[in-house]
Amino acid sequence: MPKNLSRVTVAPAIEQFYTPIHAAMTNAGNSVEGLRPTMAEFVDALRAFAIPSTGVALDAGSGGTATLAIACSDHGFRSVQAIDLNHDSLRLARTVIEEKHRWNVGLTCGSVLAMPFGDDAFDFAGCVGVAHHTPEPVKAVAELARVLKPGGKLYFSVYCSADSAFEAVVRMLRWVGARVPFQTMRAFFPKSLVWNNFVLDHTYVPILWLFRAEEVRKLLAQHHLSITGEWSSRMDPFAHWGRIGRWMSGDGLMRVWLCEKQQQTGPK
Repeated sequence: MPKNLSRVTVAPAIEQFYTPIHAAMTNAGNSVEGLRPTMAEFVDALRAFAIPSTGVALDAGSGGTATLAIACSDHGFRSVQAIDLNHDSLRLARTVIEEKHRWNVGLTCGSVLAMPFGDDAFDFAGCVGVAHHTPEPVKAVAELARVLKPGGKLYFSVYCSADSAFEAVVRMLRWVGARVPFQTMRAFFPKSLVWNNFVLDHTYVPILWLFRAEEVRKLLAQHHLSITGEWSSRMDPFAHWGRIGRWMSGDGLMRVWLCEKQQQTGPK
């Protein structure tokens, strides 16, 4: 089972927690050159794996930046649907989408644990750094598999630093997050993407799971998602350090899977 590091923090409610963080990220710009590493990596993967750009794409957990949805639009998908639980984030995302004239991107308020879409609705889905912040990450994978068409592609990433030195660092950060107010910590580096999107995220987000790679592989296989690519995200500076890197960050501060949904022969 993944490690559950969820706990009460002295951050705002989740609806307000990500809004200032995403606002800072949006202000940094959405050009490929200005993308945070996980999103630049996503854009590169669309090209490197020659993901077909026909059909309908899903950004599962778009946040206030909708960067993944915009990247899917730029890639050429006919229609893109972005879903997020946070009303404030969606309002920010709407502003970004309108400024960039991405009229084929739609926004839906809802949970990735119970998406208001039919079975086999999407040709492609991206869920980047979201499932590990949900109460039931297993259910998130099940929902992603449900809404994907057979043959559809899934780009999926979660924190995979369980049983590493970094897990100890995260536990320390979360100890701090239970005692020091969010706004106090945020004031140190208000414009830093690393501080906002990584340090504060690990410190204050209420729900946090850490996985091992093998757990994710089994979970994907259980939902008929065949792995076609897997790697430690470029956001992990220790990924290429061999045994030392594995000791530092386990299977990756973030690990990425590219999957294809298989046709089921029996009943769902």
